[in-house]
Amino acid sequence: MCKGLLIAGTHSGVGKTTITIGIIEALKNRGFNVQPFKVGPDFIDPGLHEIIADRPSRNLDIWMCGTDYVGECFSKNTEDVDIAVVEGVMGLFDGGVASTAEVAKTLGLPVVLIVDAHSMAESAAASVKGFETFDQRVNIAGVIFNKVAGERHIGMLSDAIKKYTNVKILGFLPKQIEFSIPERHLGLLTKEESPISKDALTALAETINKSINIELLLKLTTPAELKPINNRDSVHNSK
Repeated sequence: MCKGLLIAGTHSGVGKTTITIGIIEALKNRGFNVQPFKVGPDFIDPGLHEIIADRPSRNLDIWMCGTDYVGECFSKNTEDVDIAVVEGVMGLFDGGVASTAEVAKTLGLPVVLIVDAHSMAESAAASVKGFETFDQRVNIAGVIFNKVAGERHIGMLSDAIKKYTNVKILGFLPKQIEFSIPERHLGLLTKEESPISKDALTALAETINKSINIELLLKLTTPAELKPINNRDSVHNSK
């Protein structure tokens, strides 16, 4: 099956979508054919994925469709691609049987954890360690720090992660970057409103290439492996 990875966050608002579309663009620039996915029923993020990947992003929703469908959808839509990039929803373990973690386990994909490092140093390692050990069936393979203040900050973060966890450090995004996705009070703008300019996307990809180790990220990707779990059928039929 296609190699892939899942990008998850410690909580909502940590920068999953920005980092996901930046990684997709960086991979495309390297010549990879990328299939994006989004955990849950969200339609805005998949629309943004499609702008970058030039192919429809698919929803992986265990709650409404069940794990069998999630596996079938993933398999069908990765037959002709090099790599799959799945963006999670909310925090990694939020949502119970319909969480990002359950999708990661269903597909056997490694997780790249996004951590908002603003106003944190060594304490970030405690957070990553907690996610690493919370469910041993979830493979937290790498971490990316967002909102990093500078070299001294990333040094403290890196030292703590190396000392207290087994998670690979893939890189960081600086506190100030020349990229943002326009928002309104109900959420991000949709793809039909053309929220991302080519110049902004190019700038984001340049930041990603400079600050995130894409080669190491590629080494962490693994072929998807559908794994039987307790809620193998639709959660609505598991009672």
